[in-house]
Amino acid sequence: MEPTGDAGTLELPAETEVSSVVLREWHMNNSWDVSARKLEVSADGFRNDVRPIAAPFKETGTQKWGGNLNTLFEAPVRQQVKQLRLTLSPARPNSTVYLAEVEVMGTRPGVLPQIRALTTGKLAGGKQCVVAASDSGAIEAVSDGTTLWSFSTDQRAAVNCLACADVNGDGVDEVLYGADGERLGLLSADGTELWHVHPPAYRGIPADVITVFPADVDGDGRPEIICGCKDWLYCAYDAAGKLLWKHVIYAHSATVGCAADLDGDKRDEVVAGNAYYSLNLIAHDGAKLFEGGRLGPEQTAVAAADVNGDGKPEVLIGTDLGELLCFDATGKVLWEANVGDKTTRLLTVDLNADGKPKVLCAAESANVFAFDGTGKQLWRTALPDGVGDLAVRQAGGVLQLVAAAGSAGVAVLSASGEVLALAPTPGRAHALVVTGTQTAAATDRGALAAFTLP
Repeated sequence: MEPTGDAGTLELPAETEVSSVVLREWHMNNSWDVSARKLEVSADGFRNDVRPIAAPFKETGTQKWGGNLNTLFEAPVRQQVKQLRLTLSPARPNSTVYLAEVEVMGTRPGVLPQIRALTTGKLAGGKQCVVAASDSGAIEAVSDGTTLWSFSTDQRAAVNCLACADVNGDGVDEVLYGADGERLGLLSADGTELWHVHPPAYRGIPADVITVFPADVDGDGRPEIICGCKDWLYCAYDAAGKLLWKHVIYAHSATVGCAADLDGDKRDEVVAGNAYYSLNLIAHDGAKLFEGGRLGPEQTAVAAADVNGDGKPEVLIGTDLGELLCFDATGKVLWEANVGDKTTRLLTVDLNADGKPKVLCAAESANVFAFDGTGKQLWRTALPDGVGDLAVRQAGGVLQLVAAAGSAGVAVLSASGEVLALAPTPGRAHALVVTGTQTAAATDRGALAAFTLP
């Protein structure tokens, strides 16, 4: 809060191609008022390089923050910048300038975007493709190393999560994405954005979308869209982007989630992973099904399947502390294990064709585990580095596992846990997907590396 038109200077960590500057001002009081906004930029600390930005700040909307209301003003810059100098002048002698936040939007040369999400889907032409999203707001569909299409979010808001599903019944998958900037969107199979929405805000926390996945919550055989947000909310949307319900998860951000018909009514319930200590199950209509337990604090992997043969899906939760817990649909703990470090992926697969799904677990303890439906450890395979992801493939009728093994690259395991192959990647492999005979792995250098599997 400033009573006068003094200038403030922002120093960026490195010279940056700044696209725009956004001001979040408070005007809830009659004395909080601004008459002029002046922006200057420089690359030498304003010694010789002083560049006034001629384009004015324009009001672009409002944003609730708890009981407060931000009024947003944005000015285009589109220049290389190291320093920014901002002067706000009060409207009257008794006025006060109340500036809540300054946001600088841009890209930094030489800094590669990081891939935050990977998925696969049957897209345009009915071909199975890899879809990748980054913290620069880009989403790309790739097939056999060729980019089929690309899309970018407004202001390059980072994309946090992806999923593919045919939500509108056109016979091909759409791409579901969740991003910072409080954005949930749906892309067609050819990359055209069909819609995007802003999930509801709660307690003034930004509704950035952290996880997204399909779920048939109305039992019509076609999935709806579930998203979990930073502001403690899980929400359900229909194929047109209409909000169906919202549910508060007390008392931290969503992390990961999945859907399954837990009660046999042909409508999916939601396993709502979050950064708190409790298991949360949400009914198909958004009502609370169960909240309780003591685990975590952060749930980092979830799955649901009938692993003990009782005809009902169990709920599997992995945590940042390396806990792996199996619950029934009422929230009762059936068994638990410890995998040594953060659980990164849970899968349920019939490893030996006996008709009984086993539980596969990848962990940053540099191990892949297999458990039976009672929690008995069947095998453990140590890899050279932390395992960030795990996928399953069929090779000539033989089941194989593919793991993102950090600095060791990509590992291929047999159904009994034997390491069959290990291939290096350009940087640490932290996520992967499998399409047919190929796997695509994302690395910490922003690369997407593809391999033909043995």
